[in-house]
Amino acid sequence: MLFAITPATALDPTEPILHYSESVIDIGTKLTFDQGYTLHISDINENDGDIWVEVLRDGKVVKDGDGAGQEDDPFEYILTVEAEDADEEDKEYLVFRVTPKDVVSKDPASAKIRIEQFRNPEEKLNDLLIYDDSRSVNVGEELDLEEGFSLKASDYDDEEETITITLEKNGHLVKEMNDMEKGEIFSHYKTVDGEITTIVIANIYEFFDSSETIVFLKEVSQREDVIIESNVEITVEGLAGDVIKENERAIIYYELDNDASEIKVYVDDDRIDTRKEVDEGKYASITDKMDAGTYEVTVTIVSEDGSVSSEDSSFTVEKSNSITETIKETSIAVENMSKLDEVISDSDNVTDAVSEVISDSTDDVKGSSGFSYVVVAILIALTAFFLKREFS
Repeated sequence: MLFAITPATALDPTEPILHYSESVIDIGTKLTFDQGYTLHISDINENDGDIWVEVLRDGKVVKDGDGAGQEDDPFEYILTVEAEDADEEDKEYLVFRVTPKDVVSKDPASAKIRIEQFRNPEEKLNDLLIYDDSRSVNVGEELDLEEGFSLKASDYDDEEETITITLEKNGHLVKEMNDMEKGEIFSHYKTVDGEITTIVIANIYEFFDSSETIVFLKEVSQREDVIIESNVEITVEGLAGDVIKENERAIIYYELDNDASEIKVYVDDDRIDTRKEVDEGKYASITDKMDAGTYEVTVTIVSEDGSVSSEDSSFTVEKSNSITETIKETSIAVENMSKLDEVISDSDNVTDAVSEVISDSTDDVKGSSGFSYVVVAILIALTAFFLKREFS
Protein backbone atom coordinates (compact mmCIF):
# COMPACT_ATOMS: atom_id res chain seq x y z
CA MET A 1 0.00 0.00 0.00
CA LEU A 2 1.48 3.33 -1.09
CA PHE A 3 1.01 6.74 0.46
CA ALA A 4 1.36 10.20 -1.06
CA ILE A 5 0.61 13.81 -0.26
CA THR A 6 -1.48 15.72 -2.75
CA PRO A 7 -1.82 19.50 -3.09
CA ALA A 8 -4.62 21.30 -1.28
CA THR A 9 -7.92 20.75 -3.09
CA ALA A 10 -10.52 21.77 -0.48
CA LEU A 11 -11.34 18.15 0.27
CA ASP A 12 -14.23 17.53 2.65
CA PRO A 13 -13.26 15.50 5.71
CA THR A 14 -14.43 11.89 5.78
CA GLU A 15 -13.11 11.00 9.23
CA PRO A 16 -14.02 12.31 12.72
CA ILE A 17 -12.49 15.57 13.86
CA LEU A 18 -9.79 15.16 16.52
CA HIS A 19 -8.80 18.78 17.17
CA TYR A 20 -10.16 22.26 16.56
CA SER A 21 -8.65 25.54 17.76
CA GLU A 22 -8.31 29.20 16.93
CA SER A 23 -5.37 30.73 18.75
CA VAL A 24 -2.52 33.19 18.37
CA ILE A 25 0.65 31.46 17.17
CA ASP A 26 4.13 32.95 16.84
CA ILE A 27 6.40 32.44 13.85
CA GLY A 28 8.57 29.34 14.25
CA THR A 29 6.15 27.56 16.63
CA LYS A 30 5.96 23.77 16.57
CA LEU A 31 2.83 22.09 17.88
CA THR A 32 2.50 18.35 18.47
CA PHE A 33 -0.83 16.60 17.87
CA ASP A 34 -2.34 13.14 18.09
CA GLN A 35 -1.18 10.29 15.83
CA GLY A 36 2.42 11.55 15.93
CA TYR A 37 1.90 14.69 13.87
CA THR A 38 3.65 18.02 14.36
CA LEU A 39 2.81 21.30 12.64
CA HIS A 40 5.59 23.83 12.17
CA ILE A 41 4.46 27.39 11.43
CA SER A 42 7.77 28.19 9.80
CA ASP A 43 6.88 31.62 8.39
CA ILE A 44 4.21 34.32 8.71
CA ASN A 45 3.77 37.22 6.32
CA GLU A 46 3.49 40.16 8.69
CA ASN A 47 1.52 42.21 6.15
CA ASP A 48 -1.27 39.92 4.95
CA GLY A 49 -1.00 37.07 7.51
CA ASP A 50 -0.28 34.30 5.00
CA ILE A 51 1.58 31.37 6.56
CA TRP A 52 3.97 28.65 5.50
CA VAL A 53 3.29 25.30 7.14
CA GLU A 54 5.41 22.18 7.44
CA VAL A 55 3.95 18.82 8.44
CA LEU A 56 6.09 16.41 10.41
CA ARG A 57 5.31 12.93 11.62
CA ASP A 58 7.24 11.08 14.30
CA GLY A 59 9.80 13.89 14.17
CA LYS A 60 10.43 13.69 10.42
CA VAL A 61 9.25 16.06 7.70
CA VAL A 62 6.60 14.36 5.58
CA LYS A 63 7.38 14.23 1.87
CA ASP A 64 5.78 17.24 0.15
CA GLY A 65 4.11 18.08 3.41
CA ASP A 66 4.58 21.81 3.25
CA GLY A 67 2.80 24.71 1.63
CA ALA A 68 1.23 28.13 1.97
CA GLY A 69 -2.01 28.93 3.71
CA GLN A 70 -4.27 31.94 3.19
CA GLU A 71 -7.56 32.89 4.80
CA ASP A 72 -9.52 32.16 1.62
CA ASP A 73 -7.26 29.28 0.59
CA PRO A 74 -6.16 27.31 3.67
CA PHE A 75 -3.29 24.87 3.72
CA GLU A 76 -4.55 21.29 3.59
CA TYR A 77 -2.58 18.14 4.28
CA ILE A 78 -4.25 15.34 2.34
CA LEU A 79 -3.18 11.74 2.67
CA THR A 80 -3.63 9.60 -0.45
CA VAL A 81 -3.70 5.83 -0.08
CA GLU A 82 -2.99 4.37 -3.50
CA ALA A 83 -5.07 1.37 -4.49
CA GLU A 84 -3.37 -2.01 -4.64
CA ASP A 85 -5.50 -3.21 -7.54
CA ALA A 86 -5.84 -1.42 -10.86
CA ASP A 87 -9.63 -1.63 -10.76
CA GLU A 88 -9.80 0.13 -7.39
CA GLU A 89 -9.69 3.87 -6.78
CA ASP A 90 -7.21 5.68 -4.61
CA LYS A 91 -8.51 6.93 -1.26
CA GLU A 92 -7.91 10.44 0.00
CA TYR A 93 -8.14 11.62 3.60
CA LEU A 94 -8.00 15.19 4.82
CA VAL A 95 -5.76 15.14 7.91
CA PHE A 96 -5.07 18.84 8.56
CA ARG A 97 -6.60 22.12 7.51
CA VAL A 98 -4.70 25.25 8.65
CA THR A 99 -6.31 28.65 8.10
CA PRO A 100 -4.71 32.00 8.99
CA LYS A 101 -7.27 34.55 10.21
CA ASP A 102 -5.60 37.80 11.32
CA VAL A 103 -2.15 39.31 11.84
CA VAL A 104 -1.68 39.94 15.55
CA SER A 105 1.85 41.36 15.77
CA LYS A 106 4.85 42.05 13.51
CA ASP A 107 7.83 41.80 15.85
CA PRO A 108 7.87 38.90 16.33
CA ALA A 109 5.36 37.97 13.67
CA SER A 110 2.27 36.23 15.02
CA ALA A 111 -1.19 35.47 13.67
CA LYS A 112 -4.50 34.04 14.75
CA ILE A 113 -4.65 30.62 13.13
CA ARG A 114 -7.40 28.02 12.95
CA ILE A 115 -6.19 24.42 13.09
CA GLU A 116 -8.38 21.41 12.32
CA GLN A 117 -7.14 17.83 12.60
CA PHE A 118 -9.05 14.80 11.32
CA ARG A 119 -8.30 11.17 11.95
CA ASN A 120 -5.85 9.35 9.73
CA PRO A 121 -7.60 5.95 9.45
CA GLU A 122 -4.35 4.23 8.56
CA GLU A 123 -2.86 4.96 11.98
CA LYS A 124 -3.84 4.04 15.51
CA LEU A 125 -5.34 6.55 17.92
CA ASN A 126 -4.23 7.06 21.48
CA ASP A 127 -6.64 5.72 24.08
CA LEU A 128 -9.85 7.74 24.29
CA LEU A 129 -12.58 7.72 26.92
CA ILE A 130 -15.21 8.56 24.28
CA TYR A 131 -14.68 8.39 20.53
CA ASP A 132 -16.86 9.62 17.64
CA ASP A 133 -20.09 9.30 19.60
CA SER A 134 -23.49 10.89 19.00
CA ARG A 135 -25.21 12.48 22.00
CA SER A 136 -28.14 14.80 22.71
CA VAL A 137 -28.98 17.20 25.52
CA ASN A 138 -32.09 19.22 26.33
CA VAL A 139 -31.65 22.98 26.63
CA GLY A 140 -31.26 23.81 30.31
CA GLU A 141 -29.94 20.36 31.20
CA GLU A 142 -26.51 18.73 31.46
CA LEU A 143 -24.92 15.90 29.54
CA ASP A 144 -22.57 13.86 31.73
CA LEU A 145 -19.22 12.86 30.24
CA GLU A 146 -16.26 11.07 31.85
CA GLU A 147 -13.93 12.20 34.69
CA GLY A 148 -16.48 14.62 36.17
CA PHE A 149 -16.93 16.63 32.97
CA SER A 150 -20.37 17.70 31.76
CA LEU A 151 -21.77 19.73 28.85
CA LYS A 152 -24.71 22.09 29.31
CA ALA A 153 -26.84 23.73 26.64
CA SER A 154 -28.54 27.07 27.42
CA ASP A 155 -29.76 30.38 25.96
CA TYR A 156 -31.25 28.93 22.80
CA ASP A 157 -32.30 31.60 20.28
CA ASP A 158 -34.89 30.06 17.97
CA GLU A 159 -34.78 32.98 15.53
CA GLU A 160 -30.99 33.08 15.13
CA GLU A 161 -30.70 29.33 15.82
CA THR A 162 -27.81 29.78 18.22
CA ILE A 163 -26.98 28.11 21.51
CA THR A 164 -24.57 28.53 24.44
CA ILE A 165 -22.51 25.45 25.29
CA THR A 166 -20.82 25.26 28.70
CA LEU A 167 -18.24 22.71 29.83
CA GLU A 168 -17.80 22.08 33.56
CA LYS A 169 -15.62 19.76 35.61
CA ASN A 170 -16.70 18.76 39.11
CA GLY A 171 -19.11 21.70 39.09
CA HIS A 172 -16.46 24.27 38.13
CA LEU A 173 -16.62 26.25 34.89
CA VAL A 174 -14.02 25.16 32.35
CA LYS A 175 -15.13 26.78 29.09
CA GLU A 176 -18.18 28.50 27.66
CA MET A 177 -18.95 29.37 24.04
CA ASN A 178 -21.87 31.66 23.18
CA ASP A 179 -23.97 31.97 20.03
CA MET A 180 -22.85 28.66 18.56
CA GLU A 181 -24.51 27.67 15.29
CA LYS A 182 -25.16 24.34 13.62
CA GLY A 183 -21.98 22.84 12.21
CA GLU A 184 -19.63 24.67 14.58
CA ILE A 185 -17.14 22.83 16.77
CA PHE A 186 -16.96 23.04 20.55
CA SER A 187 -13.42 22.16 21.65
CA HIS A 188 -11.52 22.20 24.94
CA TYR A 189 -7.79 21.50 24.75
CA LYS A 190 -4.59 22.09 26.71
CA THR A 191 -1.10 22.92 25.49
CA VAL A 192 1.83 21.78 27.63
CA ASP A 193 5.37 22.36 26.31
CA GLY A 194 4.08 22.56 22.74
CA GLU A 195 2.07 19.33 22.96
CA ILE A 196 -1.64 19.80 22.35
CA THR A 197 -4.18 17.46 23.93
CA THR A 198 -7.82 17.84 23.01
CA ILE A 199 -9.81 16.89 26.10
CA VAL A 200 -13.40 17.33 24.85
CA ILE A 201 -14.63 18.00 21.32
CA ALA A 202 -18.12 17.94 19.78
CA ASN A 203 -19.87 19.00 16.58
CA ILE A 204 -23.06 21.04 17.09
CA TYR A 205 -25.06 19.02 14.60
CA GLU A 206 -28.73 20.03 14.87
CA PHE A 207 -31.46 21.68 16.96
CA PHE A 208 -34.92 20.17 17.31
CA ASP A 209 -37.98 21.87 18.82
CA SER A 210 -40.68 19.77 20.41
CA SER A 211 -42.02 20.04 23.95
CA GLU A 212 -38.39 20.86 24.75
CA THR A 213 -35.54 22.04 22.56
CA ILE A 214 -32.97 19.32 21.96
CA VAL A 215 -29.38 19.85 20.84
CA PHE A 216 -27.91 16.97 18.85
CA LEU A 217 -24.14 16.50 18.98
CA LYS A 218 -21.96 14.40 16.70
CA GLU A 219 -18.28 13.41 16.65
CA VAL A 220 -18.16 13.63 20.44
CA SER A 221 -14.76 12.53 21.72
CA GLN A 222 -12.99 12.79 25.07
CA ARG A 223 -9.50 12.01 26.31
CA GLU A 224 -8.10 11.82 29.81
CA ASP A 225 -7.64 15.26 31.31
CA VAL A 226 -4.13 16.69 31.53
CA ILE A 227 -3.67 17.88 35.10
CA ILE A 228 -1.64 21.09 35.29
CA GLU A 229 -0.97 21.57 38.99
CA SER A 230 -0.80 25.08 40.37
CA ASN A 231 2.17 25.52 42.70
CA VAL A 232 1.59 27.46 45.90
CA GLU A 233 4.11 28.51 48.55
CA ILE A 234 2.79 28.76 52.12
CA THR A 235 4.35 30.71 55.00
CA VAL A 236 2.82 31.41 58.43
CA GLU A 237 3.68 34.30 60.74
CA GLY A 238 2.33 35.91 63.88
CA LEU A 239 1.31 39.53 64.17
CA ALA A 240 4.49 40.18 66.14
CA GLY A 241 6.94 38.16 64.05
CA ASP A 242 7.78 34.63 62.96
CA VAL A 243 6.96 33.10 66.37
CA ILE A 244 3.26 32.67 67.11
CA LYS A 245 2.20 32.66 70.76
CA GLU A 246 -1.05 31.41 72.25
CA ASN A 247 -3.98 33.82 72.21
CA GLU A 248 -2.52 35.44 69.08
CA ARG A 249 -3.80 35.34 65.53
CA ALA A 250 -1.70 33.77 62.78
CA ILE A 251 -1.26 35.23 59.29
CA ILE A 252 -1.18 32.55 56.57
CA TYR A 253 0.52 33.80 53.41
CA TYR A 254 0.16 31.84 50.16
CA GLU A 255 1.72 32.71 46.81
CA LEU A 256 0.25 31.42 43.53
CA ASP A 257 2.24 30.96 40.34
CA ASN A 258 -0.89 30.81 38.14
CA ASP A 259 -4.34 32.37 38.06
CA ALA A 260 -7.07 30.34 39.76
CA SER A 261 -10.86 30.30 39.59
CA GLU A 262 -11.15 29.57 43.30
CA ILE A 263 -8.96 29.33 46.42
CA LYS A 264 -9.89 27.82 49.79
CA VAL A 265 -7.73 27.94 52.93
CA TYR A 266 -8.22 25.44 55.76
CA VAL A 267 -6.73 25.20 59.26
CA ASP A 268 -7.27 21.72 60.70
CA ASP A 269 -10.16 21.16 58.25
CA ASP A 270 -11.87 24.42 59.24
CA ARG A 271 -12.24 26.73 56.24
CA ILE A 272 -11.06 30.27 57.07
CA ASP A 273 -10.91 31.85 53.61
CA THR A 274 -12.50 31.54 50.17
CA ARG A 275 -11.64 33.67 47.12
CA LYS A 276 -12.84 33.50 43.53
CA GLU A 277 -11.17 34.60 40.27
CA VAL A 278 -7.76 34.96 41.90
CA ASP A 279 -4.79 36.30 39.95
CA GLU A 280 -1.29 34.95 40.46
CA GLY A 281 0.47 36.65 43.37
CA LYS A 282 0.72 36.65 47.16
CA TYR A 283 -2.29 36.69 49.50
CA ALA A 284 -2.91 36.50 53.25
CA SER A 285 -5.55 34.95 55.49
CA ILE A 286 -5.94 35.64 59.23
CA THR A 287 -6.92 33.01 61.78
CA ASP A 288 -8.86 33.38 65.01
CA LYS A 289 -6.87 33.58 68.25
CA MET A 290 -4.98 30.33 68.58
CA ASP A 291 -4.40 27.94 71.47
CA ALA A 292 -0.96 26.42 71.95
CA GLY A 293 -0.33 23.44 69.70
CA THR A 294 0.46 22.33 66.14
CA TYR A 295 -1.92 23.09 63.27
CA GLU A 296 -2.23 21.83 59.71
CA VAL A 297 -2.79 24.30 56.84
CA THR A 298 -4.26 23.26 53.49
CA VAL A 299 -4.65 25.56 50.50
CA THR A 300 -6.93 24.11 47.80
CA ILE A 301 -6.68 25.55 44.28
CA VAL A 302 -9.25 25.17 41.53
CA SER A 303 -7.48 26.13 38.30
CA GLU A 304 -9.17 27.92 35.42
CA ASP A 305 -9.61 24.62 33.57
CA GLY A 306 -11.34 22.96 36.52
CA SER A 307 -8.36 20.97 37.80
CA VAL A 308 -8.16 20.73 41.59
CA SER A 309 -4.89 20.57 43.53
CA SER A 310 -3.80 21.34 47.08
CA GLU A 311 -0.73 22.17 49.14
CA ASP A 312 -0.21 21.36 52.83
CA SER A 313 1.90 22.96 55.53
CA SER A 314 1.91 23.24 59.32
CA PHE A 315 2.77 25.70 62.07
CA THR A 316 3.16 25.66 65.85
CA VAL A 317 1.67 28.01 68.40
CA GLU A 318 3.88 28.31 71.46
CA LYS A 319 2.85 28.90 75.07
CA SER A 320 3.47 32.24 76.76
CA ASN A 321 4.75 31.81 80.35
CA SER A 322 6.93 34.51 81.91
CA ILE A 323 5.96 38.09 82.87
CA THR A 324 8.97 39.44 80.97
CA GLU A 325 7.92 37.56 77.84
CA THR A 326 4.38 38.89 78.15
CA ILE A 327 5.67 42.47 78.44
CA LYS A 328 7.88 42.00 75.38
CA GLU A 329 5.10 40.42 73.29
CA THR A 330 2.55 43.10 74.21
CA SER A 331 4.95 45.90 73.27
CA ILE A 332 5.80 44.27 69.94
CA ALA A 333 2.13 43.65 69.14
CA VAL A 334 1.31 47.33 69.66
CA GLU A 335 4.28 48.44 67.57
CA ASN A 336 3.32 46.11 64.72
CA MET A 337 -0.22 47.35 64.14
CA SER A 338 0.91 48.53 60.71
CA LYS A 339 1.52 44.91 59.73
CA LEU A 340 -2.11 44.01 60.37
CA ASP A 341 -3.25 47.15 58.54
CA GLU A 342 -1.22 46.05 55.52
CA VAL A 343 -2.89 42.63 55.52
CA ILE A 344 -6.31 44.26 55.80
CA SER A 345 -5.63 46.62 52.89
CA ASP A 346 -4.69 43.66 50.68
CA SER A 347 -7.77 41.63 51.60
CA ASP A 348 -10.25 42.98 49.04
CA ASN A 349 -11.44 39.62 47.69
CA VAL A 350 -12.45 37.59 50.72
CA THR A 351 -15.61 36.08 52.11
CA ASP A 352 -17.76 37.79 54.74
CA ALA A 353 -16.49 35.38 57.38
CA VAL A 354 -12.88 36.34 56.71
CA SER A 355 -13.76 40.04 56.64
CA GLU A 356 -15.35 39.60 60.07
CA VAL A 357 -12.20 38.00 61.44
CA ILE A 358 -10.11 40.82 60.00
CA SER A 359 -12.45 43.38 61.54
CA ASP A 360 -12.26 41.63 64.91
CA SER A 361 -8.47 41.56 64.66
CA THR A 362 -8.39 45.30 64.05
CA ASP A 363 -10.67 46.00 66.99
CA ASP A 364 -8.63 43.69 69.22
CA VAL A 365 -5.37 45.44 68.46
CA LYS A 366 -6.58 49.01 68.17
CA GLY A 367 -9.06 48.81 71.04
CA SER A 368 -6.52 47.33 73.39
CA SER A 369 -3.66 49.73 72.61
CA GLY A 370 -4.26 52.07 75.56
CA PHE A 371 -5.00 49.18 77.85
CA SER A 372 -1.80 47.42 76.74
CA TYR A 373 0.32 50.39 77.76
CA VAL A 374 -1.40 50.48 81.17
CA VAL A 375 -0.75 46.76 81.63
CA VAL A 376 2.90 47.21 80.66
CA ALA A 377 3.29 50.07 83.11
CA ILE A 378 1.71 48.09 85.96
CA LEU A 379 3.85 45.05 85.23
CA ILE A 380 7.02 47.13 85.18
CA ALA A 381 6.03 48.79 88.46
CA LEU A 382 5.33 45.43 90.11
CA THR A 383 8.63 44.03 88.88
CA ALA A 384 10.49 47.03 90.31
CA PHE A 385 8.62 46.69 93.62
CA PHE A 386 9.51 43.01 94.04
CA LEU A 387 13.13 43.57 93.06
CA LYS A 388 13.41 46.46 95.55
CA ARG A 389 11.91 44.34 98.34
CA GLU A 390 14.19 41.44 97.48
CA PHE A 391 17.38 43.49 97.74
CA SER A 392 16.26 45.38 100.85
